[in-house]
Amino acid sequence: MLRRGEVWRIEGARERLGLVLSSDVYNSTDVPIVIVAEVVETVLLRDSPLAVPMGGYVVMPDRLSSPMKKWFTECVEVADTGTMLRVGRALRILQEL
Repeated sequence: MLRRGEVWRIEGARERLGLVLSSDVYNSTDVPIVIVAEVVETVLLRDSPLAVPMGGYVVMPDRLSSPMKKWFTECVEVADTGTMLRVGRALRILQEL
């Protein structure tokens, strides 16, 4: 099962990395999609004031998508609690929550 906080390689319309944002309860249902924020290598970072560093990667909370579960091929990283808190803060800023 895909779990919130995991970074997965996604192969769908284009290959990318995604940090799972949707809850474990949602992810465990029969809904065929998962909500993710795109993750890029630090060297590929474009200007984004809300980007969240995570080791050699950067989470892009302003680049959300909902790929099909069947496109997730490999778990490559797991975000720590601090990273997830910063991503959550960035998402709240984006949505004025």
